Order: sequence, then structure tokens, then C-alpha cells
Amino acid sequence: MHTILIFIQVLHKGLNTILYIKCIVSVLDLPKFKHFTIPLSSADLLDIKLKVEKNRVTAFSLNYRTKIGEDFFQIYRVDTSHGFLHEQRFWITPEPIPIPKMGKELKEIFEFYLDLIKNNYRRYRKYYKERMKPG
Repeated sequence: MHTILIFIQVLHKGLNTILYIKCIVSVLDLPKFKHFTIPLSSADLLDIKLKVEKNRVTAFSLNYRTKIGEDFFQIYRVDTSHGFLHEQRFWITPEPIPIPKMGKELKEIFEFYLDLIKNNYRRYRKYYKERMKPG
């Protein structure tokens, strides 16, 4: 909880009066959203979205994409959209593959998959390129 002073300027019978109102608000209860991109290489990007409430990760998405030619393609994604934790291996199918939480906090799951993507993005890109070859 934080105490915030709010200043309100009031005109009263031609006099300029400033009233001080003390309000107590719960700033920590507001969800915080973070969006950023981590470059993995000159052609590979990891887009990250986090929702944090009360210092806990309550939702996230990790979206690995790569540039092939002039266009970017989604290769691998892990997120909590659609109401459940899942991954999408776009070299196989765009359909979500459910991931069991196994009793773990979302922060721990987020960190695990963040490291997994950072350590394996080259392999995922290779799978995608092999699978998407014409013929």
C-alpha cells in the first residue's frame, strides 16, 4: 500500500485555494505488463510478454521467430493464452500442445522455457527450414 497526496486547486469566492487530499491506494495490486524482444542473432528474435501481479508471473508468452529471406516466420512459441499453458512447434503444426505445470510456479516455467529457447533456437530453425522445403 502506498499513500499518495493529491493536490486539487479550487476557486472559492475569487480566492485561489489548494486542497490537499490524502488517498491510500493499493498500487501493488495492479497488473504490470512487460513486452520486449531479445535478439538471439542478427536474424533470430525472441519476443517476450509477461503479466506480473503481486510480484508473481500470472501469464506469459515466448515467441521465437527468424528471418528467412525478407520475411519473419514464427518457429516456436510457449504461452498461457487460450486459458492453458502450451507450446507450438510450427515446423510440426500450429496447433497448441498442452504442457503440464507439474505443480510449478509460472515464473519457474517461464525461466525454463526462456533458457530452452536460447539454447536450442538454431536447432528449431533447422527443423523449420527442413520441414518447409518445397518438394
